[in-house]
Amino acid sequence: MLKKIIKSIIIIAIILVLALSGNIMRVLAVTESDLNDIQDKIDSTKSDIDDVEEELSTAMQQIRSLNAEIADYENEIADLDTKIEDVTNQITETEAQLKQAEEDYNEQEVLLQQRLLALYESGNTTYLDVLLSSKSITDFISKYYIVSEIAESDRNLLEKMEENKNSINETKQMLQTSKEQIEALKASKEDTANSLKSSQAVKQSYIDQLNDEEKALQEELEQFERDKKAIQEELERIAMENNGGSPVIPGEPSEAGYIFPVAGLNIYNINRRYYPSYPGHTGVDININVTGKSIVAVKDGTVVTSTALRNSNGTYRSYGEYIVIDHHDGTMTLYAHMYPNSRRVFEGESVVQGQVIGTVGTTGNSTGNHLHFEVRINGRCVNPLPYLQ
Repeated sequence: MLKKIIKSIIIIAIILVLALSGNIMRVLAVTESDLNDIQDKIDSTKSDIDDVEEELSTAMQQIRSLNAEIADYENEIADLDTKIEDVTNQITETEAQLKQAEEDYNEQEVLLQQRLLALYESGNTTYLDVLLSSKSITDFISKYYIVSEIAESDRNLLEKMEENKNSINETKQMLQTSKEQIEALKASKEDTANSLKSSQAVKQSYIDQLNDEEKALQEELEQFERDKKAIQEELERIAMENNGGSPVIPGEPSEAGYIFPVAGLNIYNINRRYYPSYPGHTGVDININVTGKSIVAVKDGTVVTSTALRNSNGTYRSYGEYIVIDHHDGTMTLYAHMYPNSRRVFEGESVVQGQVIGTVGTTGNSTGNHLHFEVRINGRCVNPLPYLQ
């Protein structure tokens, strides 16, 4: 519908220009004043087009912004779930340590009680009495050694009991802190979940305002969001698996050593050099409408994804033809909307920096030939611009 209205306005503008000139031949011989009048009409028409486009796309812009907001909330909830799981495991481990420490302390306390009982039952007998009752020098030395060992054992027992008592108190404090932390995390998750529900409700109110053509476009965007979420989860899994189950903290972007992902181009070929270029955009778009350009690996790595996202009818959707490379430094790069069947590398293959991996195209959710490029850390998107400076 939007395209039809814009086309209608353009046609009207052309007719208006021809009408002002009288006929086609006269258009070629207009005066400077006529040209100024025509330019004014064109500028006015362009302004009308912009107004119509803005009016028709307001709901779509709001939905796109809300999609980004919803994705952020979902990521935040996922992070909180991970933290809650970590703290829960920590509580379980701390409780086990506390139980063991208390059992050790109780056992030592029983030993001490038995020792005190033995001393009591022996009456007023002291270590000196034991030594003086020796029958020979050999017996004296033997008893002296035993007494020394008993005294040392008593000291060790008392010291160990004191250590365990302190350990129990520290563990109890840790346990209390962890329980308070998990309550705070759960409260934060509940707040975030409420914000998520609110954003989803507002988004639905905008969806209800869309016409049929816009609803079809909205469904494409929704599918794209579902695909992006699935891809993120899969890349997070791969990252954790490749990194031994723990998140990696990579170095500074300037240390990554990337080259530019399109051969012969540079950062000035990025159409919008800020991030995100619009709400929900997870990468940068390189040189809109360039065709036939080679896409290269920005750094050595291993291909973890090389596929094409298609609808049930065979048409491309979302990222279209795309590739993901793990650079084994905590970062991954994603190259999307490639030309049909132009992918030259596949999952499991090693690539070297500068190797051609495909061709710039416009498959999937794309309006013109360009490369959509992303940098991901632990599977999640980050600003790619610092990596391309």
